[in-house]
Amino acid sequence: MTTDDTRSRQPASPGLAEAAAGEWEPWAGPRPSHGRINRLAVAAFVLGLLGGVLGAVVGVLALRRIRRTGERGRGLAVAGLVLCGVWALALVLVLTGVVSRPDPPVGVRGLRAGDCFRVDDTPTGTRTAPEEVTTVPCTAPHDAELVDRLPAYERHAGEAYPGTAALSARAETACRQQQRSYVLDPLSLPADVRLRWYVPSRVEWPTYPQITCYLAAGSTPLTRQLRQDATVVRPEQLAYLMATRELDDARAVLAAQGPTAAPDELRALVARTATANGRFWLALSAQAWPAQAKEPMEKLIAEAQEAAAYWRDAEQAADRDQTLRLVAQAEQRREPQTELAVRRALGLSTVQGEPAR
Repeated sequence: MTTDDTRSRQPASPGLAEAAAGEWEPWAGPRPSHGRINRLAVAAFVLGLLGGVLGAVVGVLALRRIRRTGERGRGLAVAGLVLCGVWALALVLVLTGVVSRPDPPVGVRGLRAGDCFRVDDTPTGTRTAPEEVTTVPCTAPHDAELVDRLPAYERHAGEAYPGTAALSARAETACRQQQRSYVLDPLSLPADVRLRWYVPSRVEWPTYPQITCYLAAGSTPLTRQLRQDATVVRPEQLAYLMATRELDDARAVLAAQGPTAAPDELRALVARTATANGRFWLALSAQAWPAQAKEPMEKLIAEAQEAAAYWRDAEQAADRDQTLRLVAQAEQRREPQTELAVRRALGLSTVQGEPAR
């Protein structure tokens, strides 16, 4: 055999021998691993089920490696990315409030102070608490707002059931007192809102002797929170409301009972109002007020100081007619427009039912 014959029997190009032996593949790069599943793809799928950003990162890395090595698992990696996307979309919906259905019905026992709720089947004037109420955001239409829950017993939890009438009398006193702390500014309440309460039935008494106080809407559903306590109002608003409360109470009692009160009782009512007026202007004078409230506040203090002289004279008046005349003169020292200017400057209600700012 010649040299030319030997050459003619050699493969025409490199690799043919390997191809003949089944070992050569016609593409460049690493040989694919057709039987092995990429571990990153599996990890991406598992992390996608659990949620989180890490699953998306691992899924992208898995796809890159599969493209390079030819391993199996592309479907798992893609599924992991899709699951991560579903988790992200659900999170966005929750955070933006798109998924904002009312809470499932709960009993009154599950409510907290400040919760707004709907009573679907039971009139709000009913004494016994409904089995179910639906809590809603206070900006959504609702029937009532919980003020507080108070003990219904008089001395101790083990006392005998006193009856619905006695419990209602206790509830009226306790709930009205609690409302004073819950709504510091009565002018902010809508005119048709009423204070209501639920009292325990005889069956509930052994396990839940509680009175539930709440504010009930009138003919129009409520669409805002009515709470105006120290946790809600600003410091300067709180300072003014607390300073004026004692004087407003004393003036209201004097106006209601003074004209028909006995001489000694009238004198006591006048003395109480005179003391409250002195505390009022002293408290206002001791407080630092915002710039927009300084001018009307100084005028209000001056009016209260001017009225103080008439209150002192009314305490020492010789007869009833003179007392009532001096009381009327003391009241005339205060200009209603001055108080409205102060309230406006502090962001408080100026008409009935107007919310504070």
